[in-house]
Amino acid sequence: MKFKFLAIIGLTATLYSCDDSTTGIGDFVADEDQIKAYATTYNVETKTVKVSDISDGRGVYSRTSSAYLGKITDPDFGEFTADFITQVNCPEDFAYPSTFQKITSTQLELYYMSYYGDSLAPMKVGINLLKDDVEINDDGNDADIYYTTYDPYQYAQTQVIGEKDYAAYDKSVSDSIRNATNSSGQKTYYPSVVIDLDKTKVPGTDMTFSEYLQDMYVNHREYFKDANTFINNVLKGFYVHNTSGEGSVLYIQDIWLRTYFDYTIKGSQDQDSTVSSYYAFAATKEIFMSTRLNNDEKLDDFVTDANKTKDTYLKTPAGLWTEITLPLEQMYDDLKTDTLNSVSLTLTKYRNTIENRENGIEMGTPQYLLLLRKNDLKEFFEGNHSYDNRTSFLATYNSTTNSYSFSSLNRLISYIFAEMRNSDERPEGWDKLLLVPVQVEKDSQNKVIGISSHDLEVNSARLFKGSDDNPLQITVIYTEPHGLKD
Repeated sequence: MKFKFLAIIGLTATLYSCDDSTTGIGDFVADEDQIKAYATTYNVETKTVKVSDISDGRGVYSRTSSAYLGKITDPDFGEFTADFITQVNCPEDFAYPSTFQKITSTQLELYYMSYYGDSLAPMKVGINLLKDDVEINDDGNDADIYYTTYDPYQYAQTQVIGEKDYAAYDKSVSDSIRNATNSSGQKTYYPSVVIDLDKTKVPGTDMTFSEYLQDMYVNHREYFKDANTFINNVLKGFYVHNTSGEGSVLYIQDIWLRTYFDYTIKGSQDQDSTVSSYYAFAATKEIFMSTRLNNDEKLDDFVTDANKTKDTYLKTPAGLWTEITLPLEQMYDDLKTDTLNSVSLTLTKYRNTIENRENGIEMGTPQYLLLLRKNDLKEFFEGNHSYDNRTSFLATYNSTTNSYSFSSLNRLISYIFAEMRNSDERPEGWDKLLLVPVQVEKDSQNKVIGISSHDLEVNSARLFKGSDDNPLQITVIYTEPHGLKD
């Protein structure tokens, strides 16, 4: 049913709220010619979907320069683990000083600025080398290597070559170091987990990792000429994973393979002196890195019970999304000859509470939601697309209204209507949209310029689903061709 509104109107609708917050759909003003504007609403259906169920069990596409490490057990969502495979870059024509003597030690350094969970939880990280004969085709044609449910031992050796006990908050660091700032007031302390790689022998050799690198450098200098040659002949990469403990997940931003070495210089009296220094090989976005994520089967409960509750869920990373079904046939029958001026949808989030959480730790809230057609999901992320406000849209979490709002969906509906006019075929999932938590890229002015990846941090949201008495609705404001209506 269409509802008429006279020209030059101010339309304000108060939407439902799960707490004391409200959300308005905005105002529409017709033009000065007193063209009649109309508004109507349509009920939409939502349900919780398990990410693995709609991705053929592959999880999410995670081609990103960030990595995630840890294990938690959440009272609501169950056990979650994160680990990753990474390679390190070798700059072109790399060389130690000409008077190089030896590599004295090597360590893998994992730097993070944030984490989720218990800051003091005791954890232990293990490092495995990748297999010498492993083939990682990172030319963009093999998307499967970036999905988060791969088997790491398809690529990694089983022997751990280095381990380190750690906690997200390192109590051994003094307050003076932790709180130190530079002249601009920025903190200079960058927390890290540093793993010594020389505690055991490299599998298949009688050398420590440092001895192995030194042997390769001295006898095969040509292997250090560029990243590709280095990776294929010297170091395939690392599998980084927790070997014990649970309670935290680190959000790792920088990874360095740091080699300490000795070399000779001439002193003031022309004597030879030994000097120690270091060089760090970086894990960069130009080389392979992929995170593996494992969610508990407890997520099945949220899908099974979805139709019994008045809410749907988002849980990141790679856990739960919300699927929206639009009444497109009805909308097309009603609106196919009209001009869609505005189509808006607001989803209200329940406020987080921790009173009843066993671990007393509140999850974060997804800050950005991508709305796109379900059938476009694979192509969107594998193709590194950005939202276009035509078939894909971005909403930012509004903490004041406790909601996510999409206000330009008329472009999507008009696009779908054009498809319906041109074809009678309705492929499976054609009327379904997905709400996908994402991370974004910003420019120097902090303006969002694109989508960087799926949201791979530990976040969650419970969204109002609607009911028979209080349905979730999409709001349409439209005008009709001149002269068709009184």
